[in-house]
Amino acid sequence: MNRRAQENILTAVIACLIVGYLIVASGFGPNARLVPLPIAGIGLLCLLIQIVRQNREGGLEKNAFGPLDLLIGERTSEPETKAEAETEPTPAPAVRSVARELQAFGFVGLFVALIVALGPVPAVFLFSAGFLAVSKHYPLWKAVASAAAFAITVYLLFVVGLELQLYHGLLEPLVDRF
Repeated sequence: MNRRAQENILTAVIACLIVGYLIVASGFGPNARLVPLPIAGIGLLCLLIQIVRQNREGGLEKNAFGPLDLLIGERTSEPETKAEAETEPTPAPAVRSVARELQAFGFVGLFVALIVALGPVPAVFLFSAGFLAVSKHYPLWKAVASAAAFAITVYLLFVVGLELQLYHGLLEPLVDRF
């Protein structure tokens, strides 16, 4: 079986899962549909774009890293020329370190602690801004802007869209005094 057929089979399986998800989610109540239907719609749109990209002439050669590579965790395509093969260094396999894993658990623990202490919206803002700034993914101003966008999205989705009462955190009595 050639690579294009493998990619198309994987894409068909994912499409079936998304369509099944859409069918199940359409049976939900009006408020409960607000989250899963747009997510499934965006997933289906991205999947259709991937189908077009991988099935047009030369699509797999131009897009050397597809869903199959993501699933099996490796790059199966070879560089097109010998010059590319010589210039691309092979990355060293990532070494799992205990310190890095403890750091990841620490980030998750910090996020949960922020949710318990402050509630979800301030926790999303503080954690996102802190993580993006500390990890050097963005400069401070971009980290704060991205975190604000994330927090506003969470607020609009859950408070405005779904009309949920969010947990205000353990520190709410202190904030109410001011």
